[in-house]
Amino acid sequence: MRATGSPSWKDREARGRRQLTTAWIGLALAAAFWLVIFGLHWGNFWTGMGIAAGVLTAYAVAAAGPPWREEEWNWVNVIIGISAALVLYGIFACGSWLGRSIFPFAGRQIGSIYDIQSQANRWLIGLLLLFVTSPAEEIFWRGFLQRRFMVAGGEAAGWLMASLCYAAVHLFSGNLMLILAALVAGLFWGLLYLWRRSLVPGIISHALWTVLVFLVFPLGGSL
Repeated sequence: MRATGSPSWKDREARGRRQLTTAWIGLALAAAFWLVIFGLHWGNFWTGMGIAAGVLTAYAVAAAGPPWREEEWNWVNVIIGISAALVLYGIFACGSWLGRSIFPFAGRQIGSIYDIQSQANRWLIGLLLLFVTSPAEEIFWRGFLQRRFMVAGGEAAGWLMASLCYAAVHLFSGNLMLILAALVAGLFWGLLYLWRRSLVPGIISHALWTVLVFLVFPLGGSL
């Protein structure tokens, strides 16, 4: 006999199905945004990403609640986040060199990623990357989608599944370098979340890394 008030296996199974359903709905919503922004190129890229960030964050919070606890914002997580940003930048610097060495089209594809800089002011782009799109992506892809996949299929499977989904939505771009970049970054931030069980290091890492790689020390020069 189960203890009074404890959920039965049927209750847990039903809860698991509901969680997966909301995860797949969220993924479909993200895929639709990425199709419009990266595939169809409708409208201004930065406006589209800002709207996508707001909608996906609102959906994740409505479905799963607050993405972090106040005590998670501590110096340990902050330092780990900063360090992770620098490590990931180093990985991408090596990856950029390797990609150009292997693929003759790599330089052109990497350069095309930087072309979207012309669609907004650099300061506005920096603020958007730091405070809107980077936190939103971590809240949705790691804090919501990966967490739900981990509950349903186990930690390693959930991490891998969420990372593959993050890379898959970038298929709409038709840019192999961007797809590979999304896969590497998704695996990296997903592993960081798996380790720390907190979005704080990932948010800090994501925000600083995007500004570093896109605005401060871009890897798309000398194409």
